[in-house]
Order: sequence, then structure tokens, then C-alpha cells
Amino acid sequence: MKTKYAVFKWILFLAVVLAVVCSENSYAAPCYGTHMPKEKQWILGLQGNFLIDRNLKDSQGSTSGNRYFLTSSLGVFDWICFDGKIGVGDVAWHNPDPGNLSYNTNFAGAYGFRIKGYENKDFGIKSVIGFQHISVHPRTTYPASDKHRVIIDEWQGSVLISKDIGNFTPYLGARYGTVDFIKWINEHDRKRIKSEKMWGVVIGLDYLVAKDTRLNIEGDFIDGEEVSLGISRDF
Repeated sequence: MKTKYAVFKWILFLAVVLAVVCSENSYAAPCYGTHMPKEKQWILGLQGNFLIDRNLKDSQGSTSGNRYFLTSSLGVFDWICFDGKIGVGDVAWHNPDPGNLSYNTNFAGAYGFRIKGYENKDFGIKSVIGFQHISVHPRTTYPASDKHRVIIDEWQGSVLISKDIGNFTPYLGARYGTVDFIKWINEHDRKRIKSEKMWGVVIGLDYLVAKDTRLNIEGDFIDGEEVSLGISRDF
């Protein structure tokens, strides 16, 4: 029974790795780091995610935005967890035509999962593969009497590896993903604009400030500039 369970675990792990690496539809969001809840354990927290700049294809300028979330992670088993969050976010579009636009704060939500990979407890090394999705639905804006509406969809697959150093756990990884900028003008002219670059580098750090309580900071580069800050507690 244990052998079948282990085989199933590694088949699922390898399938997700292949999906992340090979899929053209695996698209960017915070990776959460390598600390995962145990089976039937919850991790709850707060997170600020700041998309500083992400260039868009076809000379459509770039986008940015701030998001604030209540976060949760549930350990389904010791090796897999589901992540979810709910909050608010805004969006800015930096472009030459029709000019820079700001879409004010409104609903934002996210979901994803992580799977534990290679682990060496003696050396404090862990690896995690994950999938994350964020969707931001800011308020409609009305420049020059036109109605401009937008939805931001960020999709991402990532692979991370970390090393425990006392209370610090730095991690490094790679991600493959896109920011889909979906816009409407007067509810008729709909256009989906994808981000210019797909591959990015992830650098992050977890810090154990007290028993079961961690601070997290993460930066994402190359495909764009994105920073997230968070605090969480195991329950």
C-alpha cells in the first residue's frame, strides 16, 4: 500500500513538472515559498503583492498594480496543499493610446496548489513545485466619455528550492507565466493582451519570528518586476 502511494505521489509530481515546463498555457503570482502545511493543517495570513512593471506585447505599453489579500493554505496530505486568497486590487495601464489609465481598487482573488519535491532534512533543503493564479477585477474608468473596463489574469507555474539557516529560509527558483490584460471599451471592443516575457527568476526569504509565525518577502524578476510581503501563522 505504501509503495502504491509513493508511486502515485511521484507520478503526480512529475506530471505537474511537465505541465509547468512544457505547457504554453501555464502562465505569474507570488510563489509562497517552500513552507507548506502538514496534513489537515491550516496556514492563515496577510499578503501584499505589488506588480511594479510588466511589459505587454504588440507595443501595448505595460501594466502595474497593488493587491492586498487574506491568505490560506490547507494541507491535503503532507506532500500537497491547496492555496487560496481573497482581497482587493487596482490596475494601471501605461500606454501611448488612449494614454495612461488607472482602474481603482475592487475585488481580487487567487487560488493554487503546491507539491513537495526533494527534501533533505539533515541539510535543511526542500523543494516545491506549484501553480498559482490571481484575478483582479478593478472598477471601470471613464476617460473621454468612453467606458474602459479591465480584468487582470496572472497564471504561473514555479519550481523552488530552499535552505534552512537558523530562523531564515532563503529560496530560489524559476517561474513560467503570463499576465493577461483583458480590456473592454464601451463593452464591445474586447481585446486580450499578453505579457511580453514568460520566464522569470524568483528570489525569496521566510523568517521565523515566533513559534509557527513567519514573515515572507519575495521578488520576481526578468519577466517583469514584482514584490510580495506577507505574514502567516500555522494552525
